[in-house]
Amino acid sequence: MISHLYTNIPTEELVTIIKTTCQDNNIEDSLKQNIIKLSKTIIDQNYFQFLDNTYVGLAMGSPTSSIFSEFYLQLLENSTIYNIHLYYDIKGYFRYVDDILIVYDEEKTNIDTLLDCFNNISRKLKFTI
Repeated sequence: MISHLYTNIPTEELVTIIKTTCQDNNIEDSLKQNIIKLSKTIIDQNYFQFLDNTYVGLAMGSPTSSIFSEFYLQLLENSTIYNIHLYYDIKGYFRYVDDILIVYDEEKTNIDTLLDCFNNISRKLKFTI
């Protein structure tokens, strides 16, 4: 499981990922600029309050939070997490939003070591068992 997923998505990285994805998919320049501008506006103007603290970023319940977090996590899964699968010979990896099921051979893979690897993927994301 990923603890407090929406509030821990690194929004600065997210905008960079959106730019790169637009470039990689040969999105027309004017459309790319509009997508980036709109994404930054949605992210930067999304204020929410919890326990007398005010936050800016992806808020639980916001219609765009699930889209942005899914976009970010799929990038991680197709790069860093894929490499972890190969290295630790993970038999199966299944994710639904912030819940993750990992199938592994405990004779070959130490779950605490694997958890440490996942927690080193991003300074903000916290994976738990």
